[in-house]
Amino acid sequence: MTTREGDWYNAQEVENTITKLSNAVGDLQYAFVDVRPRISRNRDNQTIDIVYDIVEGPRVFVERIDVTGNVRTLDKVVRREMMLSEGDPFSTTKLRRSEQRIKDLGYFERVNITTAEGSAPDRTVMNVEVTEQSTGEISIGAGYSTSDGPLADFSIRERNLLGRGQDLRFGATVSGSRQEYDVSFTEPYFLDRDLSAGFDLFRITRDYQDESSFDEKSTGMALRMGYPLTENLRQRVYYQLQNTDITSVPSSASQYIQDQKGARLTSLIGQELTYDRRNSRLNPTEGYYIRLTNDLAGLGGDARFLRNRLGAGYYLPLFDESWVVSATGEVGYIVGIGDDGIALSDRFFLGGDTLRGFNTAGIGPRDLRTGDALGGTRYYRGSVEMSFPVGLPEEFGLKGHAFSDVGTLGKVDINDPLVPDDESVRLSVGTGLSWRSPFGPIRLDFAVPILKEDYDKKEIFRFSFGTRF
Repeated sequence: MTTREGDWYNAQEVENTITKLSNAVGDLQYAFVDVRPRISRNRDNQTIDIVYDIVEGPRVFVERIDVTGNVRTLDKVVRREMMLSEGDPFSTTKLRRSEQRIKDLGYFERVNITTAEGSAPDRTVMNVEVTEQSTGEISIGAGYSTSDGPLADFSIRERNLLGRGQDLRFGATVSGSRQEYDVSFTEPYFLDRDLSAGFDLFRITRDYQDESSFDEKSTGMALRMGYPLTENLRQRVYYQLQNTDITSVPSSASQYIQDQKGARLTSLIGQELTYDRRNSRLNPTEGYYIRLTNDLAGLGGDARFLRNRLGAGYYLPLFDESWVVSATGEVGYIVGIGDDGIALSDRFFLGGDTLRGFNTAGIGPRDLRTGDALGGTRYYRGSVEMSFPVGLPEEFGLKGHAFSDVGTLGKVDINDPLVPDDESVRLSVGTGLSWRSPFGPIRLDFAVPILKEDYDKKEIFRFSFGTRF
């Protein structure tokens, strides 16, 4: 009940109460329930009495589930997201959760689940009506920074391969400072169970000459598997084998960079535990999530470390779902096992997408003699953002954003007065505009650092766009 004695009368709260009562009775297997408010006005006392009449039908069970509108997507891809099966007791909550799970697949433009009377008074038929949308994507991203200049990334992806729900992606990133090629494949229901499995192959060449005076070449592969522990708690485990080679280190580079030159093989196992209570994985407007990631390197190879990260996010609608405030944060720490220390390629770097207003690897410990960023072994970062309409009709797909990012990075265990490692706080504020255009999502962000160090590198403007076919 959202209406309370002593409150001002509010017709919207009456509707909210009707919805909640209908859902509560629906969870008791009453699929066909009618909640009618009877309102009595007392003009002398200026009060209103409300009586909610609940007209129940019989308790019902699911007789049949019909899926329509799926031209290329197999029926089983839709049915496996249903939390109800033929013969189960009817539940309104499970019906709505099933509808949201199908929407979160991202395969359908519209999803609508309705109920109809079955062959008997205690039977109901569930009609799942979907409208398919293109699941093939060509994504193009662009950005600009004062140190790197223009960059672009390109990827081709099919999220519903052959209508089976499989995800296949090829990506390439090309710029003056980076060349990255990767192939990934995911089977979301391995062996027809709620068990995702997949692999990744990658070849990455990064030019860090502007940031840290070296080039990095990484070649590797990863195997991964994910499974649910509860409805909202999911775990992913993986194994990664990667060869990293630090090359093209000039004699003018920091001595701490020169000491890292050469190839290094990393063999690690890891896990990711996610508790997700958001109302949508694709476009959350309410709820929260918590994510814990742990990596252990040392099963062969040259690297030996334990890396831990903990992240969380919270989403809250203000007036309606078009005004959303989100708060996200993450902390990370890596510790070496043995006396070798943490290699440059295994350290954390902060900036760019992870801390807007600063360039990639724009903050943290830096050799002031050469300007080379050295990364860090611990960090934290957080962001608060408000998304809001800009006054145009919703179908235009335009949204405004106001945000503030905060973070710090440090701890490299280098006792050198010319390598600052004070872990001072950085803060930026900014605004942005996003557009769900016919060519795909477009976003522009402007961010200005408020708290910074003199040796930090700034990035005021970021731009990205994509297209779908």
